[in-house]
Amino acid sequence: MAEQSASHEAGFRLVRSRSSVPRARALLRAKLGEWRAGQEAVETAELVLSELMTNAVRVVVPGDRMIGVSIACRERGAWLRLEVSDAGDGRPEVRWPGELDTGGRGLLIVDALAFCWGVKERPAGIGKTIWAEVVTPAVVPAPPMVRPSVMS
Repeated sequence: MAEQSASHEAGFRLVRSRSSVPRARALLRAKLGEWRAGQEAVETAELVLSELMTNAVRVVVPGDRMIGVSIACRERGAWLRLEVSDAGDGRPEVRWPGELDTGGRGLLIVDALAFCWGVKERPAGIGKTIWAEVVTPAVVPAPPMVRPSVMS
């Protein structure tokens, strides 16, 4: 009989403040520890979440809107999905800052560390959710084998 993989989900809301970035990392670390995720997955997820949270804190939003965070964990952290929702307009774009620029590398870091990531509109139509999936190397499927062409 095959063993089913455990699946865990959690969510929380944080105020729009720079202090919410380390708070989100601490909450993520605690949840992943509770779910016994591997250390490599925890470290990668913390960095990805930090970058997503930093973008959400910086975006201009109406009123005192909060930031929503959602975590889904499968196979002891072998697969993680992180979502950060904010009420801001627009869509984030990967930037290519100059060597002396002090910011603008967040989505480059997310792009480098995440298996995949993207943006979706929130169901209520206010703002967006940026999501990223972190997958450990053992879970990433091998690239398809190249087969010779019948034409060669």
